Amino acid sequence: MKIIAAIDGSTSSRHAVQALAHLAPPVEFVLVHAINIPDFNYAMISPDLRAEVQSDMEAKLRKEGEGILSQAKAELPSDFPQAQEIHQIGHPVDVILETARSSKSHLIILGARGLGSFKELVLGSTSHRVLMHAPCSTMIVKEPVPRLKKILLPIEGEEDISIALQFLALHPFREAVDIDVIAVWPQPQLAWPVTLGQSKLLEMKAIEEAQDRMKSVTDRLTRINYSSQAKVGMGDPAFAILEQAKASQADLILMGTHGRGGLARFLIGSVSNSVLHQADCPVLIVR
Repeated sequence: MKIIAAIDGSTSSRHAVQALAHLAPPVEFVLVHAINIPDFNYAMISPDLRAEVQSDMEAKLRKEGEGILSQAKAELPSDFPQAQEIHQIGHPVDVILETARSSKSHLIILGARGLGSFKELVLGSTSHRVLMHAPCSTMIVKEPVPRLKKILLPIEGEEDISIALQFLALHPFREAVDIDVIAVWPQPQLAWPVTLGQSKLLEMKAIEEAQDRMKSVTDRLTRINYSSQAKVGMGDPAFAILEQAKASQADLILMGTHGRGGLARFLIGSVSNSVLHQADCPVLIVR
C-alpha cells in the first residue's frame, strides 16, 4: 500500500501522524507539506516591495515547514520506509492532490483542525476539499487514536461493498481488526397510501433483503481473513450509524460516499457528510 500523510503543524495533523502507528507499513510513504504564500498583488504595493515581501515570507515559511517535517519524521513508526518529502510552494489542496495522483497512492491521511463542522468542512477547508477531489481513499483524524481494533462498516449498495472490500483486501491495518457491518433501512415516506399491514410487510422484506446482503458481506470478509458481525438498523441512516459507532465503541468508521451523486452529495447533507461532521472517531472514506 502507498500512503500520503499531509501535515501542517496543527494538533490534528500531529494526531494524524501518530495514527500511522495503527497502519501496516506501506510500500511507499510520502510526507507532504505545502508552502502557501499569501497573495500580495495589491495596487498600492510596488512590484519590488511585493517581490521582497514574498521572498522573506517564503524563507520564513520554508524554515517553519522544515521543522514540521522533521517533527513528523521523528514520530513515524520505526518500521515505516524512509519518507519521501514533498515540500513545495502551492495551495495545500493542490499539492496534496497532485502528489496523490503522481504517486498513485492508496490512502491520504490528514487532520481536521476542529474548527467546527461549518467552518472546517463546508467553507472550502483543506480536509474537506481533499476529501471531495482525492483520487484515492482518505482518512480524516480529529482526535488522538489510542487504538484501532474495532471498525464500523456502513454499507448501502453493491458499489459500497465492492469498494470497501477492495480496500480491506490491501490489509491496511497493523493488527487484526473486528468489523461491524451495518445496513440501515431508512423507512422512507411512500408516495402512495398504504395500510399499516402493507407498511410492515414492506419493512420486513427490506430487512430480510438487508440481512441476506449482510450475510454475503461477512462471508466475503471471512474469505479475506477478517472477523465480522452483521447488523441491520432502522431510521435515519446517519443517526443510526453514529449510534452504532458509540454502541460498538468503534475506533474507525470506514464508509463509501453512499453512491448517488458521488462526493457532490457532501454539499447537500449526505449520510457521509453527517457522519464525518459528528463522529468522535476517525472516518475513512474509501474509493
